[in-house]
Amino acid sequence: MYLRQNQPKNNWRAVLIYPNRSIDTGDIKHYREYFDSGRVTRIYLDELGKAESLPVGIATIKLVIENENTAVQLARQLIDRTRLELISPPQQRQLLQLIETILVYKFINMSREEIAAMFEIGDLKQTRFYQEARKELSTTFHKFVTN
Repeated sequence: MYLRQNQPKNNWRAVLIYPNRSIDTGDIKHYREYFDSGRVTRIYLDELGKAESLPVGIATIKLVIENENTAVQLARQLIDRTRLELISPPQQRQLLQLIETILVYKFINMSREEIAAMFEIGDLKQTRFYQEARKELSTTFHKFVTN
């Protein structure tokens, strides 16, 4: 719908990312021309191979499907690889924030501080996730106090 309404001027591609093939319904009848043209590609995370052999960004996305036991080890490896392989500080920061966000959702019973300590993530207070959570808490507290 977006593509039909906006008619982008630039050439575009889309990637559908699935944890595994069984999630994909395969129903593309309304979008067949996009798949046939090669504009849309499907990726199944469980078929990508070992994280160590993948570029660090793609390996990070695989963290989503790791179970809690293997996620800890993989996250540590990804954090180390991010610091070693990415030269640009903004790119490092973005990928570390993505790793942190995945971990926060994966380990819902742990606080952000516990996750940061567990994985030796840099200054947690500088991450966008922390800043947004802090702003939301501040807004909620302000409403509570003024009412």
